[in-house]
Amino acid sequence: MAVLTDTSLPLNGVAQARPSASANAAPRRLDPRVSLTVLVAINVQMALTQSLFAEMGVLALTVVVMAYCRRFFAIVRWLAFYVLFAVTAQLFVASGNTLLSPFAASLLMYRHVLPAFMFAFNMIATTRLGELACALQAMHVPVNVSVAVCVAFRFLPTMGREFSAVADAMKTRGIALTPRSVVRHPAKTAEHFLVPVIARLGQVADELGNAVVVRGVGASARRTSYYRLRICAVDIACLIAAMTLLAFAVCLRAGVLC
Repeated sequence: MAVLTDTSLPLNGVAQARPSASANAAPRRLDPRVSLTVLVAINVQMALTQSLFAEMGVLALTVVVMAYCRRFFAIVRWLAFYVLFAVTAQLFVASGNTLLSPFAASLLMYRHVLPAFMFAFNMIATTRLGELACALQAMHVPVNVSVAVCVAFRFLPTMGREFSAVADAMKTRGIALTPRSVVRHPAKTAEHFLVPVIARLGQVADELGNAVVVRGVGASARRTSYYRLRICAVDIACLIAAMTLLAFAVCLRAGVLC
């Protein structure tokens, strides 16, 4: 008997639940297989070269993909972080203060890897879990690895919801989670915040285990899916651009390009 892998909930349930200007528009996303391939290529490129030109290429590719997915507010937020890291690092370097050199190096490292984080978070926000599971099965990824990848992609959105729920509960009880409260009563604030989060983590783990069993992860039959993945022209263009940037990084690493 075939077992369904699908869940209709997106990876970022909070973002999807909020109304937006493009709520009535057809959803746009890259094919999960293409997104995974591009994400791996971006990470390999970041490890191979520190070239600013290559970094700008990845940033431009990520911004184009996010614009195609109609995530314009996310583009503004991520670019603001990128500019903040870049400008602050340059100010530290220009100051000539040796004590600020480690902070400048850290900020430059964060700026370098930020485009990869942008692409990963865009994939998390736009890819449904059923699509991701279907893509991993189509790529003949072992079931255990597929489950681990799906859980990893659900981790950040789930933790974000739990943190937000605990913070709202603290406000209801008159214990606001503010910088002032953290400075004045760090132990008390940590207790009121971390204890409920840790307790919820156990419940979330149980719910996740039940969801895995319901979706028939241990079944021997081939799993089916509600989704039919198709690679379109945008996916091909994105894949070509990522492979071109990766080839450029390899050439820089090999010394072919100066």
